[in-house]
Amino acid sequence: MDLPWALYRGDARWRPVLRRGMRTKMDARKNALHREVEVANFIAYQGERPVGRISASIDSEYVKRYGDCGFFGHFESADRQDVAGALLETAENWARRRGMGRMIGPYSYSTREEVGLLAEGYDTPPTLMQPYNPPYYLRLVESAGYRKKFDSTSYRWNTGAHNAIQQRLVKRADAVMAAQGATVRSVRMKDFDSELETLRGLYNDSFARHPENVPLSKAVFAGMAEQMRPLIDPRIVRIVEADDAPVGFLLMLPDVNEIAGRSGRLTPSMLMRIAAKRRGRIRGVDTAVVVLIGASETRFGAGIGRILAGEIVRASTGSGYSSVATTWVHEENVWSNSLAAQMKTEPDKRHRVYQKAL
Repeated sequence: MDLPWALYRGDARWRPVLRRGMRTKMDARKNALHREVEVANFIAYQGERPVGRISASIDSEYVKRYGDCGFFGHFESADRQDVAGALLETAENWARRRGMGRMIGPYSYSTREEVGLLAEGYDTPPTLMQPYNPPYYLRLVESAGYRKKFDSTSYRWNTGAHNAIQQRLVKRADAVMAAQGATVRSVRMKDFDSELETLRGLYNDSFARHPENVPLSKAVFAGMAEQMRPLIDPRIVRIVEADDAPVGFLLMLPDVNEIAGRSGRLTPSMLMRIAAKRRGRIRGVDTAVVVLIGASETRFGAGIGRILAGEIVRASTGSGYSSVATTWVHEENVWSNSLAAQMKTEPDKRHRVYQKAL
């Protein structure tokens, strides 16, 4: 876990993953994902000094849907082809011995975790849940025989810009809500467990045909939500309802990378800010990150996307955030890319996932 601090020393844009979260993720006793995904972790040494790391994993649900594919992830390496090649070959051999015919990555254990290598957008730090790496990582992976499987895009826009466009999005949302008899509400934190199941059901329904998707189990989603819970601002987590049923959702989180230090630890200052949230806002955090967004498959074409576009504007501006960012959007995800186009925003970062036949 300490290796990234050696590799990224001097890179002002790098933001470390919290050590506590990483330990939980790697601990089979604490992370339900380990009951669904077979995992191995490897470290490369030069003498006694670590110079690289990688994980290898097999998600049985992914295999059922997409074939015999293993994943590599948590990839970090010195700028040395011999180190990167040895790491990737080790992960490939692990997957090959288990009958896999293709390697895909970086997927840090599964498609529901950190995805891809940063390929464009090195000028600004990553937001919450956005991977970051030096540019040379792409060369190391491609020189080991990997080729692009797909790209994903992250977007960012300022809530104070394009006011006419944002007002139009809100008016269109209101018109659809009136026509559909739909309503929108914030998540109810006092009913956290039941709200969690509502969000999980909407996610699995809306992403059922999404490229690379694997349904989220109750246990895995609960673990992810428990990590997010201290950060949640209820005003920017929205549920769309129609005919007395949930039909769409928007999950945004405050970008705590804006106040995180480089130690990878929850500092007293950061803990105090989180504990002292006012109406959900964490002092010093100005960006809301769209983590998940979707509409029930039964409502595709009914304008729920327009409602959600309006809610991004309404929730972020009404809660005092000055900018909105997204995590990764698959290049074949027409619905989400169309939603971003409605916001009239340009791509901020691009990440790349690779594959290789074994």
